[in-house]
Amino acid sequence: MGWVYGERNFKQKEFYQLVNDFDLTEKEKTVYWKELSNGFFSSFEELSKHYQSPVKKPVYRRTFQSRPYADDRYNAWYVKTKIEHAESGSLLGKKIAVKDNISIAGVPMSMGTKLLESYKPKEDATVISRLLDHGADILGKSVSENLFCSGSSFTADSGPVENPKVPGYSAGGSSSGSGALVASQQVDMALGCDQTGSIRIPSAWCGIYGLKPTRGLVPYTGIGSVDQLLDTVGPMANKVSDLALLLDAIAGKDGLDGRQAWLSMGQSFSFAEQLSSEISGKKVGLLQQGFRIEGVSDPEVDQTVQKNVGYFKEVGVSVQDISVPEFDLARNIADVINTLGTSRQQLRYGGSSFGTDTYYPIDLSETFKSRINSKTVTSLAPLVQLMLYGGEMADGQIEDYYGRAQNMIPLVKKAFEAAFKEVDILALPTVPFTARKLPPLKANIKEQIDSGVGAGHNDGPFNIIGCPAISIPCKLDEGQKPIGMMLVAPFGQDQQLLDFAYAYERMIA
Repeated sequence: MGWVYGERNFKQKEFYQLVNDFDLTEKEKTVYWKELSNGFFSSFEELSKHYQSPVKKPVYRRTFQSRPYADDRYNAWYVKTKIEHAESGSLLGKKIAVKDNISIAGVPMSMGTKLLESYKPKEDATVISRLLDHGADILGKSVSENLFCSGSSFTADSGPVENPKVPGYSAGGSSSGSGALVASQQVDMALGCDQTGSIRIPSAWCGIYGLKPTRGLVPYTGIGSVDQLLDTVGPMANKVSDLALLLDAIAGKDGLDGRQAWLSMGQSFSFAEQLSSEISGKKVGLLQQGFRIEGVSDPEVDQTVQKNVGYFKEVGVSVQDISVPEFDLARNIADVINTLGTSRQQLRYGGSSFGTDTYYPIDLSETFKSRINSKTVTSLAPLVQLMLYGGEMADGQIEDYYGRAQNMIPLVKKAFEAAFKEVDILALPTVPFTARKLPPLKANIKEQIDSGVGAGHNDGPFNIIGCPAISIPCKLDEGQKPIGMMLVAPFGQDQQLLDFAYAYERMIA
């Protein structure tokens, strides 16, 4: 491979080698080196000297308790916290967990890997500040899968997270801990982060509600990133009203996330107050490409989702089949961007990206870059290494796969815009199959790959086009494992999406 971990520094000897072909004396080389150092690099030095973070300093005192915890039955907590908060607000009395890639100043953050052991962020993510300002009781950070590279729940270096609804089975990922903590009612709500399904997969398999909001509705500022085309942070809960309440608290422009350009500064939201079950006359489209996927779909899941979509007819909603052939292309685009984003942005540069005005916590990127090298990369979870080496091999080709994927997004967007002219909401399985058994602790690489990939088959396309998508728990027959039904709304129509989920929740209560 052309790029080697830990070999980034451009040094004087490399410069001398570079100019060997020129007819220069050693003295001339030294002069040119000094000119390069004093001129070209002086801007870098000045920037570092005068750097000031635009993030406000934390105002609430906090303490934390490290693992292990005697009462952590599902191995879902990474660290427990006690944080002071506002004495009033919409979230007062609500117990909340946040995924362990969301920065809480002074509290350990590992993102599922020992590589970040002992790292403590210096700043609060915007969503943390907003939770505390609304009176939330943040009980701690939930386990994240190893660098977000799995849709299952066994790759974190802290050990596998068990599904509270189906013991011995995966809780889904990569927001595995958040799903398990909400499902076991240890918290009222949780925050997850979603790149190609990481909120919706654990929500589906744990039998809870999970929302991936419209891209940019909630600022991603201060959160460990995979790729800015994919990253989204959103709420997970046992009730739709709690989803809406949490979304109200965290939504809105913060002036630091470039993905929020479509919002107005100071714009407030009242999703909870406006929740309505009145959806009569609306249209739902069963997205055919999300069902009966050869070699992937479980017929029981397809049948259950179709049956549950039928409940909408009871409140005056029409249901029809709809086809978007570009959905299959969108899956491939999401896979390419996710793989290359993980390899390029996250693992090479610690999450810091290029060509954007979006703020990123430099203490996280600098810590990550200082610890990853040719030796430590081999200690990462096998699924992470698979993403890394797959991305490196693709990057080593002449073809610019990332550029090709990015350039095809408008085609996919146009196809879904056309679909939303026919229906108000799309419906399909969140995950085409039910939760898999957790693999043995010493499972071989094939078992780990088979258990850890594929769950996001239906989810990634909605990250790349930025539409809001929600996983809602299906009404089940006796003995069925949890199954999630995913509803998708047009860009910016999060209220409509929540209303559909709320109407459904009331119908099956």
